[in-house]
Amino acid sequence: MKKTSLIGMLNYVEENSNYCKLLRDRYVDPNDYVQKLALIIQALNFLDLSADQLNVFVNRKHMILQLGGQLTHYEGYELPLFIGHRKNGLPLPAGLAEKCPAQLRTVIDQVKPWKHLHETARELGNYSLTPDLLIAIHRSLMNARLEGLLVNVLADIERLGFTRYAEAKKKIPAVYLNYLTPPSLLKLVKKVAYQLREVIAKMTEEQKGIDLYSLRLKEQLNDLYLETNSGLREILENEVDKGADIDTITKKISNLFSRLERLFLGNIYHLKDYEARRRVILEYFAEEDELKYYAEKRQVDKRKKISELFAEYLFFNKFGPLAEPEEKLFVKNLTRECEELHRQKSKDLACLKKFERKIMLGMEIDFEAVRAAYNTYFKEIVIPQCVGEYLLDLVFCLPPKPSEPVKVVTDLANFRTLALGGDGILDLKESAQDLGKIAENFVEAHRRCVTVLVYDIRGSSYMGVKLHNALKEQRIKYKFAKEMSTVAKKYNGFLLKDTGDGGIIWFSENSGTLYDHLYAESTTGKGMNLRYSIFSGADFELIPALDAAKRATLCARDMILKAEEFIQANFMHYREWFAEVTERTLEVDGITYALLPPEFKSLFRIGIGIASGVPDRDVVFAANSFGDPDLIGPVLADAHLYSRGSQPGRSVIICDLTTLINLILNIENYDYGIEEPDFSRYLRVLEELRKMNHPYKLTDYKLSLIPRGIHILEELNKQKALSDHKLTDLYLDDLNNFYNEEKKKIKLIYEIMNG
Repeated sequence: MKKTSLIGMLNYVEENSNYCKLLRDRYVDPNDYVQKLALIIQALNFLDLSADQLNVFVNRKHMILQLGGQLTHYEGYELPLFIGHRKNGLPLPAGLAEKCPAQLRTVIDQVKPWKHLHETARELGNYSLTPDLLIAIHRSLMNARLEGLLVNVLADIERLGFTRYAEAKKKIPAVYLNYLTPPSLLKLVKKVAYQLREVIAKMTEEQKGIDLYSLRLKEQLNDLYLETNSGLREILENEVDKGADIDTITKKISNLFSRLERLFLGNIYHLKDYEARRRVILEYFAEEDELKYYAEKRQVDKRKKISELFAEYLFFNKFGPLAEPEEKLFVKNLTRECEELHRQKSKDLACLKKFERKIMLGMEIDFEAVRAAYNTYFKEIVIPQCVGEYLLDLVFCLPPKPSEPVKVVTDLANFRTLALGGDGILDLKESAQDLGKIAENFVEAHRRCVTVLVYDIRGSSYMGVKLHNALKEQRIKYKFAKEMSTVAKKYNGFLLKDTGDGGIIWFSENSGTLYDHLYAESTTGKGMNLRYSIFSGADFELIPALDAAKRATLCARDMILKAEEFIQANFMHYREWFAEVTERTLEVDGITYALLPPEFKSLFRIGIGIASGVPDRDVVFAANSFGDPDLIGPVLADAHLYSRGSQPGRSVIICDLTTLINLILNIENYDYGIEEPDFSRYLRVLEELRKMNHPYKLTDYKLSLIPRGIHILEELNKQKALSDHKLTDLYLDDLNNFYNEEKKKIKLIYEIMNG
């Protein structure tokens, strides 16, 4: 048994949560950082400028600054600091500019809001170029270069390592897909297909097997139909015509149809699985067609992104001047492109004529002049623009601009707290809070879990006593429970049982599909909902889920909302339903009002208990002694106890710590309910809040989770088992049991509230 900090555990959960990961992915992209830095260095080398001035960015995966400190605090990081101030539109600290390379300051200060080539039409005109003409030149050069490199690419294909066409498409540099001729691209596809030949053969064989199995299943379904038809005829001839008693006939028909349903539905489920797998295989083969006919769909026009042109231009120049065969292909390509412009009588002909010269038999293109204009445009416009833009992208800085929306400020503050460490020069935390192996194992064990929800109808005992009419009570409870079951199905819950005064529902990865496999439902002519088992021997495997707690929580929320709707819709019927209940009257301004007893304030409101755990240890799903599916385990008893929690005049949801852990680890977004728009003040409030067992707010779902105390597990008196006692230090044993300072086994509990 080891002492564990509850606060440390909750901080660990938050720092390892899906929300924190999404924040990291949103604001910091190491791959993007490395790629853009490499392009900047390549561009500087191409312009014969020293890349040493970027050493501060090298051997890193991100550059994150918190602005606002003294200049001396950022010694060695003056260039990132300069970029951060420019990026956020802040005045430069005195002396900062002088410590940064002048050429880089210039490109940063001259960045324009251009994204696409056509936005630079005016600048292109200074080089006697137009967007369409530049694309024609670019396309001609790129194709000439890539056709020359095709042999090398084909030789390298086998070293890329891929298992499907879509993966190969991602790993092959996009320039080849965009600029190779269709015949060359087809060679590339054939090489990919050759590398995938074993996978393709296996898929093809599997598809044949699936088609064969599907055919056999359909034949078996037809045989079942014929067998049932024959069985009915036999009952008609041997039982009905001979006057057998109705019980015998009913039993034989029931057995016949029960067998039919089990076998029929079993085959249908298998057929459904085969069809799903067949779709996966067909999608795999569709990827080949997509790659094969990529050339027909690709389009390179004046709306092409400047950043893509920049990367392609650097790729082209990485291999030096065009070789003689490449040069000939370029001339051929550009000639064809220019002839097409003439045929279309393009408005670009006026610019094109500036690159044409008379010869004895007509006109010819001055290819050197064309290429000179093209290269000058890239060196003077595209490269400075992209270098400046990428330098700005390399630096992520806090605090956010004052104009940012409150949600962005909140997310950035949470990101700063959960994911970043340091002061001034920030780093992503390599690992979250060090809890110790036992506590970490406890948290990670509940990243996937099974969650049980038990709900209890308030006032049901009072209703039974006052009604003293079983039929009327059944009809009222049936109407209410049907509303609850509709909500549970919405979240793929397994409706285990209706207890009369409530119900039990559980959630796992396979709770919804397992329910559909074990039960069939029908509606009688009188509108009564019936379900019956179609269990045919499949196992009762519980598969823990990432979103089990989330689905249970949202189900509980919607059940409470549905209960309130039920109360509003049926309050007018209370006097009819409870006609025997004595009413009091109240006279106001001469008008007499009938008042129902105070117990009616709680009637049809519900208490919901939610508890989570892992299969086998905390919960088991198996057939009981009657042969019905049932749930066994301590979380069932815990959820039942929490469902007894009550507050006057309202519904209540209580959950345990493991439910909260599974929820916070996996939910897409949460916050701390801090109403503070200022970034710095928000950080200070959050820092203090995280030193205690604090609430969580699920703004997207209009829910809050509030600490409510502890559950003393071995306390037999249920009135004393739930306590509002607050603690921050726990003891955790190797079996994932928590203890308080008195060494009593406990669970922490939370209330889930609307708002």
